[in-house]
Amino acid sequence: MSPLVSVVIPCYNYGQYVEEAVDSCLASTFQDIEIIVVNNGSTDAHTNNVLARLNRPKTRVLRIKRNIGLPYGRNFGIRHASGTYILPLDADDKIHPALIEKSVRRLEAKPEVGFVTSGMAYFGDERWTWMPPPFDLKLLTQANIVLVCSMFRKKAWAEVGGYNEKMLDGYEDWDFWLSLAEKGWKGDTIQEILFFYRRHGRSMAYDAGLKHHEIVARIRANHPKLFRGRP
Repeated sequence: MSPLVSVVIPCYNYGQYVEEAVDSCLASTFQDIEIIVVNNGSTDAHTNNVLARLNRPKTRVLRIKRNIGLPYGRNFGIRHASGTYILPLDADDKIHPALIEKSVRRLEAKPEVGFVTSGMAYFGDERWTWMPPPFDLKLLTQANIVLVCSMFRKKAWAEVGGYNEKMLDGYEDWDFWLSLAEKGWKGDTIQEILFFYRRHGRSMAYDAGLKHHEIVARIRANHPKLFRGRP
């Protein structure tokens, strides 16, 4: 039988972290899962060696020869996923043992909900926490109040055509949540710290922040109906 949840972990040159990400999923209180690690065109020899010998239960590694962006890597992994629910996890981050179980409970209990988020704790170079507000579409048009590591229904992903693969500079997850909302899917928030976000060096998120206004303009252009009449 297919697993209920597929965790999809794109990995580009993060061989020093990816095993921690996988192990955090294997430590989950909910075990009806598969873990799909996508070698997203890594050029780092250490990463390629780690992924070539990665041998964990419930886990398989897929390989993309050339890196053409994070959104493509996520979509590639999801296309190969068997689960009803998808949890995207970046290769340098980790999850709380209860994240999968609590997210599944919300989605099973609320068929109108397409995606479920939670609070997060930063670790590594910085240590602080962030708790999103209860889900509200108006707030989502103003800021991304949904974590990148938020569980969603695979059928909802299919309805919107997956992550927009043209969103190469970041905020591709924000654009995706807006796409789901446009299709009528509601979001939900578990107000507990269930995700651990590693801060280390100069990340893609940092670079996206430098282009914030440019990327937001692109998102608004992608979703004209949602932003019509909004300042």
